[in-house]
Amino acid sequence: MGWAQDEFGGAGLGDIRRTRRLVMMAAAVARAPSGKVSSVFSRTKEREGAYDFLESPHVEVDAIAKSIFAATATRAHGLEYAYVVIDGSSLSLSDTKGTKGFGPVGTRTQKANGLVVNTALAVSNDGAPLGIIDQAFWNRRPTLDLTKTEVWQRNQERDFSEKEPAEIVRSAERSIQLLRAEGVQSWIVVDRVADNRDILLALSKASCVFTVRATYDRHLSEHKRLRAELAAEPVLGHYRIQVPRTGKRAAREAEIEIRAKRVELLFRDRLNKHTERLKLTAVWLHEPSSEKNALDWMLYTNAPVDSADQCRRIVQAYRTRWRIEEFHRTWKQGHCNVEDAQLRSPDAVAKWAIILGAVAARIERLKYVSRTDPQAPALGTLSELEIEVLQLDQRQRRTKQPRRKKLVSLNKITIAQATHWIAELGGWIGKANGPPGSITLARGLERLAYLAEGVALARAAGPAK
Repeated sequence: MGWAQDEFGGAGLGDIRRTRRLVMMAAAVARAPSGKVSSVFSRTKEREGAYDFLESPHVEVDAIAKSIFAATATRAHGLEYAYVVIDGSSLSLSDTKGTKGFGPVGTRTQKANGLVVNTALAVSNDGAPLGIIDQAFWNRRPTLDLTKTEVWQRNQERDFSEKEPAEIVRSAERSIQLLRAEGVQSWIVVDRVADNRDILLALSKASCVFTVRATYDRHLSEHKRLRAELAAEPVLGHYRIQVPRTGKRAAREAEIEIRAKRVELLFRDRLNKHTERLKLTAVWLHEPSSEKNALDWMLYTNAPVDSADQCRRIVQAYRTRWRIEEFHRTWKQGHCNVEDAQLRSPDAVAKWAIILGAVAARIERLKYVSRTDPQAPALGTLSELEIEVLQLDQRQRRTKQPRRKKLVSLNKITIAQATHWIAELGGWIGKANGPPGSITLARGLERLAYLAEGVALARAAGPAK
């Protein structure tokens, strides 16, 4: 309830009763996350109240979303800067009768319906997720039966503001504004989809630092190509980074070479032959290996890069991109399973997805805070009752005579210790298998919530007569 109040208590829904309902719903989702409303709320009255809330035209999606954006920005207060990792995705949703109003999200050969979503995840400079700071949902228009040439022609004639990539710029601008209000500098991080003339020009004019991964071997003003120009530069240094597991690719450590140069990109508009130029720094991270999956990143940035240490800072910025991939995995596949939603309208799905997204971000934050700042106190991230219940569970697990072992003072329990205890509730079998992951933590948090609720109910009832 404390977490739910922090995240959603500031939602301006026009009636305090609606805000209370939202907070109660968020607490229930955090206790037992699931894509299906019926799986979260076991009591008929609560389930019907949740459906009414989500389908109500008086509850606006933006009002719910702005509450968690503001909570994330507040969490960043005091930081010099925060990374804002922006990425697009889609939610494939069930609509067998085609009556729910979802647009196409699949490909021409693998058709599916659902919502498109663009998410900005704020990440602290030590790599721990702070929460969702911007998110937008929309429906795509029905797919037209056009050839590739006709699609290209149509896209050339459309204004950039009407295209989906423009949402990256709008998301960055909204995030920058929220963080600026907290006195925090924004460092925008976007993957290869942002190697786009309009996006790069817009980010260069915004009051932020940015790092964008290049897709194209672009032309430079001196009639040269980007990669050939960087290949001629001396190696600034070597750097070892941990490459996480992705799909079937196992996690590994890579040793990369770093090169950097100030360049001027040349953007030519094929339709009207208009030319624009943009000066920025290109940083090339290359793993000198003939392996198929050898790491090779070309990054654009407006941050100063004059030394190997500054190059490493750019690498660190880009690596935060993995946080949003992990968030998407927890949101879609973990215990949240947002695509299992069976609601009847795009607005209802978006409201439910925002609540589930906040829960997924909480799980990811707990996971990384326990790794990046393991000695931080657990109190604050977890409630007094939750920590006490975890200690009781540990005492029962590890002590032959559990009642004789005293509980440690709550403020002495670290976040790493508490996270390991939560993971054990979720089935984690120890450090030999690596640190606990999102699914294990989600399962442990669910069981912890039920244990804490049981203890609270027992204490409220008083001693048995």
